[in-house]
Amino acid sequence: MKRIGVVLLFALLCAIIYAREFRSIEEIKKSGVLRILQTEDYWYPFYYLDSDGNLSGIDIELGRHIASQLGVEAEFIRTASGHETLAENLSAGEGDIILSYYSYSPRRASQIFLSRAYLTERLSVLVNTQLFEEIKKNDPEMSVEEAFETLNRPVVSIMTVADTVYESLAKQYFPNARVTAVDSTEEASRRLVQRTEEAFFLNNLWTESFLVRNTSLLLHYSLYLLPNEDQIVIGVSQNNPELLEWINRFLSSEYNRTEEFVSKYIDFDLVSKLYDPVDKKEEILLVGDPYRWIILVLLIVFSIVVVHNSQNKLRRNKSPEDIPHWLLNIWTILFSMVLGFYVGGAFPEIIDFLSPIGTLFFNYLLFCGLPILFCVVTLNFLKLIERSDGARFIKRFAMVMIFFFVIGAAIGLLTALVLKPGVGIPIEAQEALVSSMRETDPYEEVELSAGSIIWALPSNMIGNSVVKAFSENRTLTIVFFSIIFAFAVRYIQSSKRTGIVNSVETINDAFLFLFRLSYYVLPIGIFSLMLGQASIFIRDTEVLIALVMLIVCEIVCFIIWFLIGIFLGARKASLSPKKYLGVIKKPMMLLFALLSSVAVIPEAVKTCEKSEQFNDENQKGVIPLLLVMFQPQTVSLFVVVAIFNMQLLGKSLNAGDYLYIMFSSIIAVFASIGVPSPLDLFTISMVVLPFNIPPAQVIFFLLPWMYTGRRLDTLAMATNDFAVVQFFRKKQTKNSDSEAL
Repeated sequence: MKRIGVVLLFALLCAIIYAREFRSIEEIKKSGVLRILQTEDYWYPFYYLDSDGNLSGIDIELGRHIASQLGVEAEFIRTASGHETLAENLSAGEGDIILSYYSYSPRRASQIFLSRAYLTERLSVLVNTQLFEEIKKNDPEMSVEEAFETLNRPVVSIMTVADTVYESLAKQYFPNARVTAVDSTEEASRRLVQRTEEAFFLNNLWTESFLVRNTSLLLHYSLYLLPNEDQIVIGVSQNNPELLEWINRFLSSEYNRTEEFVSKYIDFDLVSKLYDPVDKKEEILLVGDPYRWIILVLLIVFSIVVVHNSQNKLRRNKSPEDIPHWLLNIWTILFSMVLGFYVGGAFPEIIDFLSPIGTLFFNYLLFCGLPILFCVVTLNFLKLIERSDGARFIKRFAMVMIFFFVIGAAIGLLTALVLKPGVGIPIEAQEALVSSMRETDPYEEVELSAGSIIWALPSNMIGNSVVKAFSENRTLTIVFFSIIFAFAVRYIQSSKRTGIVNSVETINDAFLFLFRLSYYVLPIGIFSLMLGQASIFIRDTEVLIALVMLIVCEIVCFIIWFLIGIFLGARKASLSPKKYLGVIKKPMMLLFALLSSVAVIPEAVKTCEKSEQFNDENQKGVIPLLLVMFQPQTVSLFVVVAIFNMQLLGKSLNAGDYLYIMFSSIIAVFASIGVPSPLDLFTISMVVLPFNIPPAQVIFFLLPWMYTGRRLDTLAMATNDFAVVQFFRKKQTKNSDSEAL
């Protein structure tokens, strides 16, 4: 009996001690301090150290406000190793309340009292964009919810933060996935910045604030909200219902300033851009009313005056048969480009109505140009292999291309390292840039592995259907088939070979006639093609210095290659640079260089025939091949854009990285030859994927140049082609030289 009494007395003493492991409101007021429990790890933006080393954040502001309403000071006790131990610390009397980004859960509610929610947010998952696109690839019509459910697979790794309610919820929502819990949000931030995780599960408020501070990650991750709510509450000891009632009344009163504190630390304007970066329905005008109409009239009047004066000048200086139609005047074409670009930016409402005319015109050029490409390559390559060793010619052709491609890679590297277009971009500009990137993403369902890009070169050369190659504008397949066809014709009997050659020449003449009919609608075609280009430059939310610098780098590469072509061509042809340009830059070649390299072939061959410096069978045979395959400017462009993205994201590169970018850019350009535009842009994925940069980001920076600058690129290409083609001049024998004398 005595022993039982001792046990009861001990139990009573424990109950009394436990019952006093809390402080009433009166005791808190007498002490002058409200003890607030938090975890030892920081949770931005709820509690963290600011730039001055002071404790700041939403929960810090709210805790101090609650303390001030009680007439005391706030003391933040940060000894708990994690959120799951806070309830034990509170029950042990180490603090008065828990205010530590503390989520409601049934388990916690059974341990301590939980207040009404002072914040109610959504649970969210941050998913690697490539993973999500891979999931949707098998079913493009799959809804976001259906695609999201597929994350619950053993092959998917989902990261969250340990010792939080999110760890248990992640295991509950994704029982089949591999849930990985890291020790702190700092560790989670580091892993996300390094892009080593496939998915991240947490509250959307923390994730949104993290993304706003790391906007470049929007190119790698997409944020999806779950329908489940996450209630952020305050914890109070179960033995202190009076304090719980006071806190609940305070949170329901007008004195509660939680929304003010949240707005102070969360920029909701930037957060909104995470979900809706650009309003697609909003029409962005280059110039508003009434000035857009005034400028349009002035441009039209000015162009009419300039074209009229140009035609009169030609009539005074040339014979009637040499005077071009006013539709073929170089000024008519240039003003068509300017007017098309201006109208597209100032009158976007007519783009959808008129731009199909440009598409129709371009398709007509392809309809004529691709058969011309086949015929010209076949005829000229047949002549080449009859006059020289075919294998020796192919070897020389490949060596010349590789040599200039290496130079192109070096030019791109030096330009990017000297001008540094992606260094020092401000956060605001980066946010606008990311928003525009996410808006500009017209590419889907494309294989992006490096292996597939390497395989693209032989697979693009050897198509399974020549007819399909013509329909899909696969120029490399057409060129390769033309060469094989020329070899086959070479070994046919002479009589039959003559008939085949005559047939090919007849087909070539027929399509040349059809092609020349397009001359008279060229201004309308270029005007319509340019309509949609202005939107590429006016859709950005603000002026981006980095993007301007990138365009400067691209123009620098163009100028360098243009000068290389002039210097080399003039030297090899023994002409002055001015005279060399006069031979090469014929008006019609200039006009069609603005459309495509294939469209330049008829005029380029004609220039070879009329110009003594290029009237050589070998050179005329090589010109079509070079126009399709010789793209050192594009190698420079790939290198510049790849390094720009590294600079933009603050990546440090070593010598090995630069060599890899140069080498892979050369291979990527080879693989892009003959692929339908714009899919050829995806070949740059081989360059950037090893650096964890999504091709969609790089493609964004290539779009303005590919839509507009590539026309300039083709002008330089034509100049360089005529310079390089002289490496294939037929060597004159001494006998022929003496006969010429």
